[in-house]
Amino acid sequence: MHYGASLDLRFDESVEEFVEFLDTQGLSHVEIRRGYLDVAADAPTPATLRDIAESYDVTYTFHAPHVDSNLGNLNEALRRGTVASVVETLDDAALAGAGAVVVHGGDVPKRYPDRAQVHSREQAVRSLRECAHHADDVGVPLCLENQRERASRRRHTATPDRLAALVDDVGVDSPYFGITLDVGHAKATGFDYRELVDRFGDRIVVAHLHDNDGTGDDHDPLPSFRAVASEIGAEYNVLEMKSLGDIERCVRGATFD
Repeated sequence: MHYGASLDLRFDESVEEFVEFLDTQGLSHVEIRRGYLDVAADAPTPATLRDIAESYDVTYTFHAPHVDSNLGNLNEALRRGTVASVVETLDDAALAGAGAVVVHGGDVPKRYPDRAQVHSREQAVRSLRECAHHADDVGVPLCLENQRERASRRRHTATPDRLAALVDDVGVDSPYFGITLDVGHAKATGFDYRELVDRFGDRIVVAHLHDNDGTGDDHDPLPSFRAVASEIGAEYNVLEMKSLGDIERCVRGATFD
């Protein structure tokens, strides 16, 4: 099991500086967010990322674009563009030697009529099927994340039933189509993350670890992250924090088995 943290676009540190910080915390995994690479002044190439990983003995996962991206987009041209961005992330992840790519399953405004709700989900199924086949081609697991429910939008993976139904409808039976279990999203949506462990078991490749008070997706520190991770059993365990200080607070308060 690998433990680390997400390199969020709000962080000013370079990848190498972030890796060095994680090393001081006893962590050795980085989740590279596409959003971070998009805004970094000197974004490292996949080859450079591989060199950093080898130099510091760290592992990677990647997070596909999700801000302003929607695999369930109602507009076909925009849907294809989102698929292309996930495919590009899979390619970069393969070149960098990453162990997985995290992806969101799409959503649609709840105010839209039923036919639009159905169409969005059909678009998401098509998109994920295309991306999962590409993941199989490049040998990097594509891991569908449970998103938190929101009052204004229906997210196609927000509950265990919706996530399971979407996976079933995508219908790609491959070790390269897996699950990302987000503990904070489960809590903010109102169910226990263990429901996803029971449902998906060994199919869970990545765990996102953070906390909240049950009313919002606050990404607060989760000092018990190692105990939670041991229950989930994912290969890659990622602290999703808003600051380096919060990562430190997680580690300082963590209970070690």
